[in-house]
Amino acid sequence: MAACLRSLRRLLLVLLFALCFVSIVHAERLDTTLEKLLGKPVAWGLKETSGVDTDPLLLAWVRQIGGKVSARAPRQDIKYTFSILGSDVANALAAPGGYIFVTRGLIDTIESDDELAAILAHESAHVSKRHAIQQIGENAAFLILLNQVKGRHAGDIKTAAQVYNVLRTLQRSRSMEAQADENGLIYAYEAGYDPGGLPRFFERLAAGGREPGRLEQYFATHPSPRNRLQKAQADPLVRRDDPKLRETIAAGYESRGLPGAAAQVRRGSGDPLEVPVRPFSRLSEPAAAGRRSVSQRVDDQVRGLTSAYRAQRFGGQLQQLLLVNSQLDYRWLYVALRAYAVQMETENVYARTLRVLRTATPTYDALAAHADVPDPALSASSLRGRDEVQRAVERISAAPGPLARASQAALAVLADLNNPLYHLRGATAWVRYGTLEGLLRYAESELARADDASARAWRLLAMARIRRYEALLNMLAPEDDAARRARWADLLARRLGGRFPTTGPAGAATVQAALSVQLTRPIELVGAGREDTPWADWALRSGGIPENIATAMRLLALDMERETAAEDKR
Repeated sequence: MAACLRSLRRLLLVLLFALCFVSIVHAERLDTTLEKLLGKPVAWGLKETSGVDTDPLLLAWVRQIGGKVSARAPRQDIKYTFSILGSDVANALAAPGGYIFVTRGLIDTIESDDELAAILAHESAHVSKRHAIQQIGENAAFLILLNQVKGRHAGDIKTAAQVYNVLRTLQRSRSMEAQADENGLIYAYEAGYDPGGLPRFFERLAAGGREPGRLEQYFATHPSPRNRLQKAQADPLVRRDDPKLRETIAAGYESRGLPGAAAQVRRGSGDPLEVPVRPFSRLSEPAAAGRRSVSQRVDDQVRGLTSAYRAQRFGGQLQQLLLVNSQLDYRWLYVALRAYAVQMETENVYARTLRVLRTATPTYDALAAHADVPDPALSASSLRGRDEVQRAVERISAAPGPLARASQAALAVLADLNNPLYHLRGATAWVRYGTLEGLLRYAESELARADDASARAWRLLAMARIRRYEALLNMLAPEDDAARRARWADLLARRLGGRFPTTGPAGAATVQAALSVQLTRPIELVGAGREDTPWADWALRSGGIPENIATAMRLLALDMERETAAEDKR
């Protein structure tokens, strides 16, 4: 007992010294050069793991908005660098040294420049407040000082202290996220964006997923979307009670070519970021039959994803517990790193598969609305797009089964690695780790099958979405409406960063301009050899990336829809 008390007193002294050390580090601020050195390998690792999307069509957009909001951060002794990770999981993160990342999956969920500005401002706030380097410093100090604990009960004390440190780090992370939300709203506002973009984004996150359980909240690095939504909605910048504040936000909209949204903000009537609901068009019987088939297949596949979702969600919790149950056996560490990578790829494929299923029916509905229009070209494009949606839904049916099996195999490995009740030795230990390695290889092979089906389905759906937004832009900017054509031409130039020919149908001209930016070719050379090939098909044949073109067209169409609705209300 006396030895235990001495160990406890030693631990208290160590923790007291750690607190003093951390206070000194924070008061003096870690050297910026050290932060940059730490950030480079972290950024390199993220890029190597997920890959990067260097398409100028989206990267220039992210960097332009990121540059504006990061310029408003108080800290300017570091360069803010913005990149797009190839992951399909919706996420954004900041590494030490000013490296800020958004994922391709996140971009697919964004519905306005204001939402992206709020997200990038949030990550810029992490950099400005030195959150990453603070956590690194605190954890390094804790580990160094923990090694000083000696005595008979040192092992038990170290285990308890490590558990405490993990939970403390997670709680500290949630506190930092709340601080970044608050400061990010200020940066976005000062950069000329609507702070209401942040609660708009959280609102969809809260609606699109369930509320995390108590255990998940305990091991979460972020507050729940619902809690973040409530705090953001209560922020004065979002409530817009002050007329001067509204005028600043309105001026930001005007500077981005959105006078209708500016007028709404000045009047204090309605939300300029709300997407207008289009009236549902009565479908012809063939289109209605196809719609029922797509909807039924989507529902069946969503139900098929249930087992994959449960295993993937539970695996995510066990992935977090690895931090608590880590072992110093090199074989354990090797398998744990492999399991961690498989779990991340499982989440990636699951996210893309679910996005295909959620997007398929709305895309079919939008295309079916143009099934019987007098324009033969538009009607043919609608028919081609609906066929692509149906093929995408057929293709995605090959994903849920392998994905569920991969998730379950990864879950079994993670559960074994978190089992602290037995420590095998000798040949038995090698058999254990060999079995776990075999399970991970099986999971990887099943993931490859699911990934292939999901990627092919997403490509087909991207082609259909291009046709959808072509038709929508033609409707929003008809050739006989000079005012709307001028607005479309202005918003197109702002989004793509240059002036482009705006003759002919707006949808086709938009695809041509996006392809010119994507391929970095002069606009007059983009269509060389195209002849009568539809622009959506030509985008794929000429080496374009249909998924990114569909995203750019979606954002442009959303701006046009909001402005048209605002004009109709005036």
